[in-house]
Amino acid sequence: MQICWSQFVFPGNIFIIARPHIALHPLKNIILVLLLIPTVLFGQKTTVTRVIDGDTFVIESGERVRMVGINAPEISDLYGQEAKQHLQQLIEGKEIELLPDHLSKNHDRYSRMLRYAVLNGVDIDKQMLLDGFAVAYLKFKFDKPDEYKQAQIDAQNNSAGMWHKPNDSVIEPDLHPSSKKSWLLKMFRKRYFWGLLTGLLIVVVLYRYLKK
Repeated sequence: MQICWSQFVFPGNIFIIARPHIALHPLKNIILVLLLIPTVLFGQKTTVTRVIDGDTFVIESGERVRMVGINAPEISDLYGQEAKQHLQQLIEGKEIELLPDHLSKNHDRYSRMLRYAVLNGVDIDKQMLLDGFAVAYLKFKFDKPDEYKQAQIDAQNNSAGMWHKPNDSVIEPDLHPSSKKSWLLKMFRKRYFWGLLTGLLIVVVLYRYLKK
């Protein structure tokens, strides 16, 4: 802090007073930026308030987080409830660290944060694979494809989680159940149904008309 001397002249008197002056040095701004870098590069700590399913949860800020590199069954799918319950046991109500992925966007199309979840140094995304309650999601690029693929193979070899019954057909769920492909399929089925119903009505009307 620097002391600046100010002179005030009044009729017949001269007053000199001291006032503090804080000079912002460019170095201080650099230090401030450096203090913020760990939050951006190395993630943030937060508490998990609710688990939605086996790969999505809510944090204390109210934001939804989609775990990077894995895909768990939807709640209505086979092993969907088990995957959710397992993730609840791992992180719900606990303080975790959220780490960004260098190849993924900050948020997905549903405004969910894309992050790795780390608890006490353990990669929870990978742990869900090793425990057999998720599959490696290789559709999109991310930092650890080979590591996560191997984790899934290890889970299959160990018959962990949803892999413990080899006769069960575990279908890898779609990351976006409301995607364009799914939407078109639903529309096709709906149009097919109404088209068939309309055709039957036309046949009935023609039959009655020709019968007269």
